[in-house]
Amino acid sequence: MTQIKIVSKNQRHSIIPIGNTELFSFPYEEHGTKGAGKFRQPIINMDQYIDHSMDDELHIECCLGLARAENYQVSMAYGGLPPEEREKFNGKDSWSEMLRELKKHDPTGVHRQVIENIFATEDKDTATGIVYRYMYFAVGAVIPWFYGLLLKRNRFRDKTASLHDWEPSARHFPKLLEYIKTLPFKDVGRVLFFATYPNGGVVTHRDSVLAEHKDHNINLFFSSGQRPSYIWDEIEKTKTYLDPAARSYFFNNRDYHGVDPEPVFRYTLRIDGTFTDELCEQLGLEDGYTWKWDYEKYPKPVQISNTSE
Repeated sequence: MTQIKIVSKNQRHSIIPIGNTELFSFPYEEHGTKGAGKFRQPIINMDQYIDHSMDDELHIECCLGLARAENYQVSMAYGGLPPEEREKFNGKDSWSEMLRELKKHDPTGVHRQVIENIFATEDKDTATGIVYRYMYFAVGAVIPWFYGLLLKRNRFRDKTASLHDWEPSARHFPKLLEYIKTLPFKDVGRVLFFATYPNGGVVTHRDSVLAEHKDHNINLFFSSGQRPSYIWDEIEKTKTYLDPAARSYFFNNRDYHGVDPEPVFRYTLRIDGTFTDELCEQLGLEDGYTWKWDYEKYPKPVQISNTSE
């Protein structure tokens, strides 16, 4: 039976017993867009804080590096997807939510037997990776985007911490590594590319439960042309889009977000870490918090020009 862990005002985490271990998920809940910092901005154009003079050169290196690299990984996001997304995928949900309700999707128990055997024969981290991919391939769980390429690895829950060296794939991006040193971070944690195929967007999802957190990130794409990244307000049923002229952005990753399909291959480079104190002050991140409940005393900004149903 699924147990529910309730933490203060935070969103609930579901505990999923599998064999001798536990995994986590969280249900779809309607909290509305919270935004980032005390200014509660849904999605922030970061171009004013970043040097974009090398964009064309970096874009060529990114495309060439992605062409040379071979250690791609299947993408992962957990937790309940909005009903509008589930409808698009014939009722399917994220891998973790479908695992939580596995009996519904696996009435004969054949998939549960496979999954329990995976955890019985592999360490937990390896097994978890195999299981979420198995849920995509065998059970039909929704794949949030098409693939990722890690340049600097980290566990998902520690993604802002600088704990590991650069991956071998990073050697294909020497100019990019130098460029990252110029960005307004105290520390750089996880660094990876998210890639989408033509006519395939990024499914609307939250990165984790709604809770107070200090997740800082900058998302970049060096090519010209709008990247239709958005924040989804699950109560108002509206999308707030990134400024079409922007080539970099920051957002509260506990808000629902995604990217609309585009007719060509596109990538976004995401850098997780800890912002400088100066940038935190400019963005209104009190004590570095991207979101804390105390921010609810501040009004949400009025969004007009870049909001659509």
